[in-house]
Amino acid sequence: MKIKKMLGAGMIAVCLMTGCANPMVAIYDNDIKIASNTNSYNLNNYEQTAEDGHFTASVEKMEGMDTIWVFDAEEDKSLDITYTINVSSGKMKLVLINPKGDVSIIAECDTEMSEPIQSTLNVESGNNRIKIVAGENTKFDIEISIQEGEFKELG
Repeated sequence: MKIKKMLGAGMIAVCLMTGCANPMVAIYDNDIKIASNTNSYNLNNYEQTAEDGHFTASVEKMEGMDTIWVFDAEEDKSLDITYTINVSSGKMKLVLINPKGDVSIIAECDTEMSEPIQSTLNVESGNNRIKIVAGENTKFDIEISIQEGEFKELG
C-alpha cells in the first residue's frame, strides 16, 4: 500500500512538472512550428524601429518566434543582407522561411558579434519570411538591413 501511494505521488509530481513547462522554449528546435504562418512569443521590455530597409531592436526578454520581414518575390533572386546580433543571455537565431516552408538558418548566436556580417540571401519566387526565434530568457540587440521586402515590428 505504501509503495502504491509513493508511486501515485511520484506520477502526480511528474505530471505537474511537465504541465508547467514553457511552450515558447520548445519552439526553438521545431522547424515545423517555425515554418508556420503563426507567431508565438513572450516579449517584455523592448524598443524597435522598422523602416526603409532597416530593422533595429533592443529586447530585454523574448522567448518563442516572431516574423520581422516579408518579401513576395516575383522570381528567384539574391538579396544583400547586413546584420549585427548581440545576445546578452539565452540564445537566438534568425531564420529564412521560403515559400515551400523550408527553414534555413541565417545566423545563430548566444554571444556578441564583433563586426557586422554581410551576406547574400537567396529568396525564391513567392512569399519569403524572416523570423527571430529566441530560446529561454533571451536578451538581445539586433540590427538588420535588406533593401527589398518589408520589415515588421516585433509584437
